[in-house]
Formats: sequence, C-alpha cells, structure tokens
Amino acid sequence: MNIATLDLNLLKALDALLRTESVSKSAQRLNVTQSAVSHALKRLRDIFGDPLLVRDGAMMRATARAQSMREPLERAMGDIEALLTSAREFDPASSKRVFRLAMSDAMTVEGLPSIVQLIRRAAPNVDVLVETGGPVHSCRLLLEEKADLVLGVFPALPEGLRSEELYRDQLVCIVDAANPSLKNGKLTLQAFLDCPHVTVAPSSDSGIQLDDILSAMGMTRRIVASVPHYLAIPSLISGTDLVAHSRRKLIDVFRSASNLVVVPVPVPFPVPELIFMQVWHPRAEFEEAQIWLRDIVRRALAKGAGAHSKRSRKRC
Repeated sequence: MNIATLDLNLLKALDALLRTESVSKSAQRLNVTQSAVSHALKRLRDIFGDPLLVRDGAMMRATARAQSMREPLERAMGDIEALLTSAREFDPASSKRVFRLAMSDAMTVEGLPSIVQLIRRAAPNVDVLVETGGPVHSCRLLLEEKADLVLGVFPALPEGLRSEELYRDQLVCIVDAANPSLKNGKLTLQAFLDCPHVTVAPSSDSGIQLDDILSAMGMTRRIVASVPHYLAIPSLISGTDLVAHSRRKLIDVFRSASNLVVVPVPVPFPVPELIFMQVWHPRAEFEEAQIWLRDIVRRALAKGAGAHSKRSRKRC
C-alpha cells in the first residue's frame, strides 16, 4: 500500500464502519449516502485484502483483522483531528467557550471551587458544565466525546486516553472526639474493628477498597451504613460511636467540625496513596483551548494540595 496514493477519506469511512459495524449508521455518521459508504467499503476490502465486515444474520460483524485495527485507527484519527484543531487560536479573555467536566461528588467540593475561581479571573465569558459520576461513567463520557476533561481516581483507564497526575491523597479514619474507643487520641486496630462503621458503597468509590485490605488480613468489620459518596460521612459520624474512613484532603474541607478527630487507618502497614488525575481524549491533545483548561486545573489543584499540606492534621 502506497500512502501517497491513499485517499484519506477512506480512513474516515473505515473508522465509522468499525465503530458502528453498519453501512447505514456509518452513512448517517459521515452525512453521506449508503451507496458512498458501500463503495468505500469495497475499496477498503481491496486495499486490506480482507472483508472487514461480514454478514451475521441481520447484523454485520467486524472480522478479526478489522477488530485489530480499531484502536490504532481511533488513535490515528484522534491525532489527525488534534493536529488540525491545534491551529485554532484560543483567547481566554474573549472566548465564550463552554467546557464540560466530569468528576466525583467529592471533587465538586474539594477541587471545583479553585478551578472555577481561576477560570473566572482569566476567562470571564467561559462557562463550565459539570457532571458527577464514578471513573467508569466519566471515561465513557470522554470516549463518547460528551466531556472535555474528567478528574478523579482511575484504577483502570481505557486504552488510548491521555492522563496526568495532579496530586495524591491518603485514606484516614474519622471518629467523634467523645467516642469511647478513642484512647489518647488514637484508635487501635481491634477498637477499629469492634466499632460500627460507615462506608462508601464500592460501586460509588473509585479509591482503595479498605475491605479488600482487611479481608487479605483475615479481618472483617461491621458496616451499619453504606452511603453514595464521601460528602455524607462527617455529619453521620458527629455525635455517634461510628467510625468511617475518608480522604485527608476532603476532610480538611470540613475542618470547622471541631468535634471530629482524624486518625490513621490502624492497619500494620502503610495504606497506598490515592492518585488523582486529569484525563482527556487524544483528540484534545493539541487543541489550544484544551491545553489552557488542563493548565488551569493543574494550577488550581496544585495550589489546593499545597495549602492542604500546611494544615494541622490532628482535628478537622
């Protein structure tokens, strides 16, 4: 195959065909006739020496050869689009762009205010739309191009997405200062296990699963309440004998609740850190507006992390 003679429009057709596995849906996606897509498919079959799509009942299915081309082609198309859009100038002071962000509920409290403040100073006409959800939902929004940037902890990223570490955080325990299990400001492992617990539902939590750690040690805890996000925990702990784990940075947001005490998770080894990242689609790699947005997020959250490290770590 000679790339010099290849019609690059065929790559657009191939990308659509592999995404939809349908001539009619590809035609809709490309805004062309079905006949044009059928003709492109015939040419592609000749070029690759493979049928690419084969009939399977009423459906069409990609061949093994076509399936192997999906991800490389998506990355290539993303890089081409990013290269073309990178030439578009972006002026924050005059732009009326709307950026779509996705993040967890907790991050709307601990990170979003700093991000919006920096955006307002540099780009007063720029708007931000925020959708909340876990890492799987956020990545799906990126892949469907329904979000410009997603923020959070991502145990596993879909192949091809770009990412950058923003900051790290630690899991900590929080208890009411009057909890009788608290001895000299500390909580032993046995006391921790004996206490009734509040936890974040695993389906909503993108971080370290504490119960997996305890299970590996042959230990269990009694969970009396499971909540959808970390924001609900401080008010449930206050004035009770309950124990919960949360994130250090998030707990610092609730530092006005002076009756809550923060202690390390009492297990006999360091609990792994939580790594917070910003993640974007490869199509946004070189776009000036997206580069500007990622820099805003980087500076906003780095500033917050620095302030966090200087705070007292004894009480909220």
